[in-house]
Amino acid sequence: MNPRLQLAMTLADEASVMIRHAFAARRHTLSEKSANDFATDTDREVEAMMATRIAAAFPGDVLLGEEGGERVLGDVPANNVRWIVDPLDGTFNFVHGFPYVATSIAVEVDGAVQAGVIANPVSGEVFCAGKGFGAWLHRVDQPPVRLAVNCEHTLASGLIGSVLPSAASKSFERVLPAWLEVARRAGSIRRTGAAALDLAQVAAGRLDGFFVMSLSAWDAAAGALLVTEAGGVVCDFTGGNDFLTSNQVIAGSAVVAAELAAVLGQYAVSAS
Repeated sequence: MNPRLQLAMTLADEASVMIRHAFAARRHTLSEKSANDFATDTDREVEAMMATRIAAAFPGDVLLGEEGGERVLGDVPANNVRWIVDPLDGTFNFVHGFPYVATSIAVEVDGAVQAGVIANPVSGEVFCAGKGFGAWLHRVDQPPVRLAVNCEHTLASGLIGSVLPSAASKSFERVLPAWLEVARRAGSIRRTGAAALDLAQVAAGRLDGFFVMSLSAWDAAAGALLVTEAGGVVCDFTGGNDFLTSNQVIAGSAVVAAELAAVLGQYAVSAS
């Protein structure tokens, strides 16, 4: 196993232990970063743990984290490796005791994501992918299972995951028309509150597709690799590859992704 992917798996396991303990305790120090966008002490503690461990193993690697921004790890010049992490995706779920949360870790080399891990600390499932080596689901005491997207459904018969911001968010009025356009055409739509884990569910064939109008790189990077390594397609709203810079993401089988792009193309924004 690639040593950085191996470390990512270890970090996901350690993060899961921390999150499970805090999830069970239901005692959180909560801060609001923007309208209905929260962070807890657990978010910050998990990211700090990751930064310390990566700096010790690979000084010079860069960390882009939701809580701490982008910084070089270790007292050495930056190299060409960047870790993109969301220590706790689904914070609002977490503080309410709703068991749909995740840790997302991606490793990018020369601007291309080479490894990705998404762990659900509550269920114990760990999804991982290495570029060119497929996407896999790990469960405790069970052999890994290779993942594949579901190619049986179209948009009209598909179960589609998405993100809809709070009505208090500045982006709500912009996002809602696109969300309704897809909802009218899809078999059914789900808003679960943890986008990284939704992408893992697409890779596992449990969701037929996924779309979001505004998704940060730390929520999309690992999940996008999982989906493509599971035989799926990840694109922006135009069907192009600028989803990590435009923050507009579509994922699914080739058929469902193309149908979503046909619906959502009118809402595309320039990545520049």
